[in-house]
Amino acid sequence: MSLKSAQTAKIGRKFKTIRESLGLSETQVSKKIYINEDYIKAIESGDYSIFPARMFALRYFEKYSTFLGIKLAFFDIYDAKNAPQNSEEIKKSWIKDFYPQIRIAIPLFLLIIFFIFINNDDSSDLSLEIINLPSNFIEETQAPILENNQNLIDSTLSPINPIIQSNSNSAESNLSAFEVSQGVINNLSLRFIEESWVEIYQGNQQLIYKLFKINESLNISITPPFKIIVGNAGGITGFYNQNEINFTQVANELNVSSIEIDNE
Repeated sequence: MSLKSAQTAKIGRKFKTIRESLGLSETQVSKKIYINEDYIKAIESGDYSIFPARMFALRYFEKYSTFLGIKLAFFDIYDAKNAPQNSEEIKKSWIKDFYPQIRIAIPLFLLIIFFIFINNDDSSDLSLEIINLPSNFIEETQAPILENNQNLIDSTLSPINPIIQSNSNSAESNLSAFEVSQGVINNLSLRFIEESWVEIYQGNQQLIYKLFKINESLNISITPPFKIIVGNAGGITGFYNQNEINFTQVANELNVSSIEIDNE
């Protein structure tokens, strides 16, 4: 139950103003007149819902006003005719608190509705046009579209087909070897004592990108130049053309190592 009104709030502000003019805090007043500090705050805010009964509110009101030396009549908020209209008070408080948000939300809401209406209108017109098309026209139109789409897909995939086929073949052969057409072919051998990931590039072409588990190995024949990037460098031992590769020596703070092998 709300026991606060505009009148009690107005009277409460007078209490607070006079107290502050005397240089007293709520705690100091509480200790001097032996009134709970929460009751002091309640009177100054004009909210009497904290008091257990009307009699307590009236007595503390009179005691506090006497201490401050002011004469203020107790506004009997407990009287039915003075009781605030709950719904009206709540409505005003809600509007006051959320007015800035409402001012922003309403235009945005109207803008969203406008765009939804426009889009629905356009899509409805398009749907009607499609529905009204003759069936034979739709069938004739779909065929070249499907053919063009397939041609587009084929032309898009053609540059990367060698990579896809290479990766597929390597997966089937457990990455045992890669075919190279020119250059000196050397062997690269990696052993994984901990779970690690490996990327191998020849130029801009990615040959391998895989996560290896403990005790797995990778043996491939590859022509330089190429680059190896490994994660968890300490978990890999490697040899290239019978020379040991020290991944930890060039690893960064994330334990990631990048090594480029050239023609030399």
